[in-house]
Amino acid sequence: MFVESAFITREFREEQIPVLEGVTCLSVVNTGTTIAIINDVTIYPTQKQILIPPDGTFSKVKLEVNYVTSESTFDPKLVKGIIRKNERNRILLIYKKLI
Repeated sequence: MFVESAFITREFREEQIPVLEGVTCLSVVNTGTTIAIINDVTIYPTQKQILIPPDGTFSKVKLEVNYVTSESTFDPKLVKGIIRKNERNRILLIYKKLI
C-alpha cells in the first residue's frame, strides 16, 4: 500500500491555529519574540521542538497555544527573556500530512 504525504510549512500569529488532520509528524519553531506554551510545552524564541515524532502513525492534532508576555507574567525568570518593546507572537509549524 502506498500512501501519499506532503510536508507543509505555515506560520501562525497569535492563537489562530486550526485543527490539523492526518498529521504524521509535527515540529514547532517559535519565530516570535515571546515565549510560547504549546500543549504544556514551553518553547523559547528561536527554539525548535518536535511535538509528534515520525513514528509511522497519523493523528488529528489540536494545539493549545498561549504566549507569555511582559503583561501576562510576574515571574522574573520568564520576564528576563522577553523583549518588551516589540513583542511578536508567532510560531512556525512544520508538519507532514497525508494527502
